[in-house]
Amino acid sequence: MSVFQRSRRPPFIENYLERTSWKLRKYKPFEELRLITLDTEASGFTIGRDRMLSIAVIEMDWSRIKLDTRIEWMVYQPNMAVNKATEIHGILPSDTLRGTPEKQMLEELLPKLSGALVVGHQILFDALMLNDALRRNFGIPFRNPMIDVGPMAMNELQPFRKSGYANQRPPSLEDLCAHFGLPLHDRHTAEGDAFIAGELFLLMCGHIRRRKGRITRWDLPIKKV
Repeated sequence: MSVFQRSRRPPFIENYLERTSWKLRKYKPFEELRLITLDTEASGFTIGRDRMLSIAVIEMDWSRIKLDTRIEWMVYQPNMAVNKATEIHGILPSDTLRGTPEKQMLEELLPKLSGALVVGHQILFDALMLNDALRRNFGIPFRNPMIDVGPMAMNELQPFRKSGYANQRPPSLEDLCAHFGLPLHDRHTAEGDAFIAGELFLLMCGHIRRRKGRITRWDLPIKKV
C-alpha cells in the first residue's frame, strides 16, 4: 500500500494501528496495560462465511470490571438464516435487521480496542471474526494481543492442568464457573459471556498474585491472530 493510500485512512483507523501491536511493549509496566473483555455471537462457526450478530466489550483494570463502560452491539446482517447457532444464542433474523451496520459498529469499536489487551473465552474465534470483518470493511487486521481464560486456567488451576491426554480441551465457562462458584448470568449472550470471562480472568490473576506476589507477562498465555 502506498504512502498516499495510507494517508487516506480515517483517523480512528490510524489511531488503532499506531496504538495497537501484537507485541506487548516491554518498557511499559505490565499492570498498566489496558484491559478489555470481549465476546461475540455469530451466525455459525466458519470464518469467512459466517458473520458476527452481536458483540460486547467491557473495560477492566487489574482488579475490577468497569460495568459502566459496557457496550453491546446487535449487528445488522440482512442475509441471516435460522440455524443450529440460533439455538445457542437465540438471536433471530428479525433482531439483526434492527442492528447497527457492521462498518459503523467497527468504527465505534476500534477506539475501545486501541492499545488494549483483550480477554475472553475461546477468544481466538472472536478475534478471527473481527479480523475477517476488519479486512472486509477497512483492509486492516485485528492487532490486539489476547488472553483466553480457558488455557489460562490450564496453566494456573490444578483441576484443569494439562494431563498429557491428546484430546484434552480447555475448560468451558460452565466448568470454570462451577470451580469458582460463580453464577452463569446471561450465558450465550455477548455481554453476559464477556462479563463472565472478565470475572474469571480477575479471579485467576488474584490466584497468581497470592502464589507469586505479582503478575508478569510470562504468567499469562498471550496470543495473537
